[in-house]
Order: sequence, then structure tokens, then C-alpha cells
Amino acid sequence: MKFAIEYISKGGGRIGRLTGLQSQPGAVHETPMVLVSTVGGSAPHLTQDVLHLVVDKDAPLHVPAQHFCDHVQVLQNYKKGVAHFSALQGHSVCVSVQDAAKATPQGYNHKKGVSLWTYGGRQIITADKYMDLMEAMQPDWYEALNDADPGIGSSKKRILNSTTSSMEYLKQCITLHKASQKLKGSALFAPLLGGRSEKARNGWSKSLMSTTVDKSAISGYTIVGLHTNGPEVEDLQPVNVSNIVKASLEPLAAELPRQTAGMWNPLTVLQLAHLGVDIFDSTFPFLVTERRGALTFPFRLNRRQNDGAYSKGSCLEHQNKKLKVSEDSPKAKAEEEVPRQDNKIRESEDEELSSPYEINMKNKSNVSLMKPLLEGCECYTCKNFTRAYVHHLTIANELLAPVLLMMHNLHHWMDFFSSIREAIKTDRLEDLQTLITTSVFESNEV
Repeated sequence: MKFAIEYISKGGGRIGRLTGLQSQPGAVHETPMVLVSTVGGSAPHLTQDVLHLVVDKDAPLHVPAQHFCDHVQVLQNYKKGVAHFSALQGHSVCVSVQDAAKATPQGYNHKKGVSLWTYGGRQIITADKYMDLMEAMQPDWYEALNDADPGIGSSKKRILNSTTSSMEYLKQCITLHKASQKLKGSALFAPLLGGRSEKARNGWSKSLMSTTVDKSAISGYTIVGLHTNGPEVEDLQPVNVSNIVKASLEPLAAELPRQTAGMWNPLTVLQLAHLGVDIFDSTFPFLVTERRGALTFPFRLNRRQNDGAYSKGSCLEHQNKKLKVSEDSPKAKAEEEVPRQDNKIRESEDEELSSPYEINMKNKSNVSLMKPLLEGCECYTCKNFTRAYVHHLTIANELLAPVLLMMHNLHHWMDFFSSIREAIKTDRLEDLQTLITTSVFESNEV
């Protein structure tokens, strides 16, 4: 793997080029970039053919090790790696220890190894077993085994235990990585740890730059331990992570790529990109899809102010505002048979699961809307289906509903990152943040 910084913006953030991946020798990936998050090796709700309607056929994948640690023997016998095993050959693969889309139970790691929660239950995996799995999965790059368990409120002792054991895992992984013929073309990323303590994080990063660690084997860094994965990450705002990430990145070599995983909301993504984080994942659009939402937040700075798709105050249903249905419509008459109080409770529960960045497709306001999920969107869903139809699929619990929503949400997320890169190149990252903040949150007050 090779990484080169091409431009550092005056307004924050940087543009880089990721090349030299073992499965894609000629591919060039511009950063900040987003990895396609997978569940069991496949993009959630999308088959290979459908996925390629949304992303390029060489789009990098994010595969959690915990999904395959029960299948080491199978992958070893298969011999072609996890991308081929999942029928996604041609895609490069990044492997992380834990699944960012699923909350990781706390308090189960110890000196013997790290707990991974598989489909068959809890497994304690040592550095030796983890590296056997890496050889079988054949990733383009992977995260070294680590104990990123400490969450909010963890004691100094717990954080110290985490960094101590993780340093031992890192050294073991480096030794085994250098000795492995099968991992010659794979890159190893060192974890950035320290919980929510700025001092501990800064100290850990300094230790990675010391003579006790073989820095020649480290090709990048991955920020872990800011959260314990799952939907709670969405609620972390820029102010919650900014200083902590700064403390982690400050002592490190700038020329290596930095990665983070998690269901970060768009504004927090922008802050992390501003701080110099290069690689993200797509677990946030997956989260939105799972609660049957459709992303609609604006991100195009070059749109005219009167553009109906992205101007302030557009997308009137953006914040799940209710549209009045004609009292004479068959739908309205049918709804009269349902107790009003039950409807209010159901609507309230649906709205609690939503966010300002999306529309809730369970909401009755979509029942008669003959327009796409988002005006101006070029995704397959928006070009072929209406909100009314997707709402119908959602209410009827049809399997097609999450497929169409995932196609839209992943497309929207990929385009969002294209806009981030453009904003960095033109020193307008702050303008992009202002656009999203104004359009999403101020329109909620209208």
C-alpha cells in the first residue's frame, strides 16, 4: 500500500491518494474515502449486481474479523481470500477487529485475548489466532488486534490495562506479519487507543513513535476506543471527539493514512475530515436503512440557491413534518378506523428513531407523494420509484423496502464524500458544514 498527500486545505482536511493495493495494483482511491461496510462479507440488503448499480466495481470493502473468526478453516481451505469467498472479487478489503455496526459488550476482554462476538457466541481470540485469520482472509490492509473496550467513564486503571495489552498484541502482530509470506502484500494499521482521555491518547500515540515499536511495519493508523460501536455513535457530536482525536493524531507521522469506523453523523464526519482523518465506513447509511429512513441532507455547495433539490427550506418533509391528506381520500377514510391515540403513539415512536438528516419512510406524510425520495438524486431508487411506493413497501414489511432504501442511502453517502473532497480542494469545508447545519437544523424550526 502507498499513500500520498496531494493537498492540505487552509480550511482543514487533506486530499490523499491510496494506491498499490495487492488486489488492485492499478487502482487509485482518493481520500477522504468511504469503505462499503459489509455483514458476513456482503453489503447489507444488496446482492453483488445490485451493489454495482450503486458503487464502482473496485470500491473498497470493510469486513469485520468477528464475522469470520468461526470460519478460519473454511477460508484456509478456500485459499482465495474473503473477497472471492463473498463473490466480490475485484474489491479491495479492509479488515477491522470489531463490527462498527453492532454494539460491542463491555468488560469481556482480558490478558489472554480479545472477545469477539460471533454468530456462534463469544470467542476469545489471541494474537496468534487473529493472524491466522488474517492470512486466511487475505485483506489489502487490516487493523492490528487491540483491546478498545474502555468506554465513557472508564477508570484510569482500565485504560492503562487496555493500552498495555494492546501494545503487546501490536508487537505480536507485527512480528507475525513480517514473518508471514501470505501477508506480504497486506498493510498493517496500528490502533490509536486511550479511551476518552486526551492524556492517555497522546501518550499512546507517542509510544507508537518510540524505538520500542517497529514503525517500518506500520502502514497506517486506525482510531478506535472513542466508542463501543453500534447506534450510540450517531449521537456523538464534533465537540465530543474533536480534542480527543487531535490528541491522538498530533504526535503521529502525517504521511500515513488515518482511519476510523463507526456510525458517525454527517457533521461529525466533517469534523473528523477537518482533523485529517482519511478513511471512513458506510455504517451510518446502514443504520438509517435499518430504521427505514432515507437520507436527504444537502451537501452540494455548487447548487444555486433556488435549486429545488438542495436550497434551504426545500424537502418539506425533511424533518418528518406531516403533510395533510385529503379527508376524502380512500387512505384518509381507512385511517379513521384506527384509534387516533394509537396513531399518535406510533408516529411518536417512529420519530424518536429518526434523525434530522433523513426522512422517515414509515411516516404517513409519504402515503400519496408521487415524487422521489430526494429531488435531483441520481440513484436507481429515486429515478424509478416514488415515496408513496417505498412507503407502501415499508409499511407492508416487504423485503424490497430495505433494498431500495439501502441503494439510495449508500449512493447519497458516497456522493457526500465526493462533496467533502471537492470542498477540501477548494478550501470550503467550513462552508459545507454551514450548509448542512443551516439546511438541516434551522429548517426544523420553520
